[in-house]
Amino acid sequence: MINRTYIHNKVIGTEAEPVNMTAVLDEALTGVTGVEFGTAEEAGVDEGAIEAARTELTGGGFGDDETEEADEADLSLLENFFAGKVKKNYQMLASADILKTDGSEYEVFGIYRDETEKYYLLSEGSNPGGGTEHFNSYGIIVSNEHFKKFLNKEVVIDGYDFFGSYINDGWVFYRTDTERSHITLNFFDMVTRLFSRNTGLLESSVMNTKAALIVGCGSVGSFIALELARAGVGSFILVDSDTLEIHNICRHQLGFRDLGRYKVDAVADAIRNINPSAKIVKFRGILQEMPTEYLDGFTDGIIIGTGDNRESSAFGNDLAKALKVPFVSTGCWQRAHAGECFYWYPGAGLPLYREAFGNLISDERPAAHQNYFADDNDEETLNFEPGVSTDIEFVTLVAVKIIYDLLNRDTDHYTKRVIGYLKNYTLICNTNETVIGGKNAAIFPHPLYISNTITAGKQKKEAV
Repeated sequence: MINRTYIHNKVIGTEAEPVNMTAVLDEALTGVTGVEFGTAEEAGVDEGAIEAARTELTGGGFGDDETEEADEADLSLLENFFAGKVKKNYQMLASADILKTDGSEYEVFGIYRDETEKYYLLSEGSNPGGGTEHFNSYGIIVSNEHFKKFLNKEVVIDGYDFFGSYINDGWVFYRTDTERSHITLNFFDMVTRLFSRNTGLLESSVMNTKAALIVGCGSVGSFIALELARAGVGSFILVDSDTLEIHNICRHQLGFRDLGRYKVDAVADAIRNINPSAKIVKFRGILQEMPTEYLDGFTDGIIIGTGDNRESSAFGNDLAKALKVPFVSTGCWQRAHAGECFYWYPGAGLPLYREAFGNLISDERPAAHQNYFADDNDEETLNFEPGVSTDIEFVTLVAVKIIYDLLNRDTDHYTKRVIGYLKNYTLICNTNETVIGGKNAAIFPHPLYISNTITAGKQKKEAV
């Protein structure tokens, strides 16, 4: 018997001395006779019967007298057909970079949909996307010798849905059901297929090398994280200390299925739901307390501040300067009637966040969702709420476009979207109704206004 739990205990090392997969399978399959694998034999054919039927058909046969009544064999065939006793056509789409032809044995993970009889093979044992929770189908890649023994229908396989091997110069897969049903295999390139609709706008091969450190995984940070995942960003560092609560759900990208979880964990799973191959590091805390080892390998990336206070953004920009990567900060004002985006990148002579907003930065971490600019009187009269999802996302989308431009500022043939038009500080207005936004709303000439003339801080004469 092949049992996945037993194999895990042996291979992964819950036992004192872990062993490799091949040794475990050798032990489990001792004494099992292999089934020779080759091209399928053609079904027996009665050539005489076929010729007789062909003659009758060309001679005008199969008339009314031939079709009025069905014999018992015909009825049996119909009953079996409508009872669902029809051979299923299982198919598998496999990521081309998962399967190895060197004879190694390992687990693979994917998704299976019974209603369409389709498998999607998405990850392998050494890189299961940081976890296997988002997969619902598990398989095993085995050597040719073990593959033939797996074909023996007397072998009970528990915990694996399918098995495969590189045999006769090609990949072959079967289900572990009692029939050992064949699975038709087709390949796809994960990056090319997954982000194919971005081609010509965001090059997948470039975006996959990019990294994003996102400070805050609330309504703004989660939106940015998922947009960057859809754009093909390959690596993420998520920083947040909070959990997802009921009052967050109407604005957050996640819902009740993640209620009570740390936001970094829930957002990480949402990213993997878009790109199972994404590399994700999570820190449950604030950026100022994150150990430096979390930044190991963080290159060719960007730091994004979405926290609920300006000090975290200032610290994030300081860190970006030290790492020589771009920085973007974004957030919403009172009730999300408006919001702001700030950006900096090395070599541009732009002021740091701390230099631009020094008089507004405090070391004290405020309560979550505290507004940036309303005073105490506004708090009392506006019945403060953070704002609806639509308004938050309108502000955040501008930041996402800035992030795309900064990540691709050195990419050949990339067309910038907004950098060059937007200054380093942009205000985005949802509504200029004072009943919603208080007196600050009146500064905007009209709703849906986006500024492009404001420069935060003093431009430096020399590049940073």
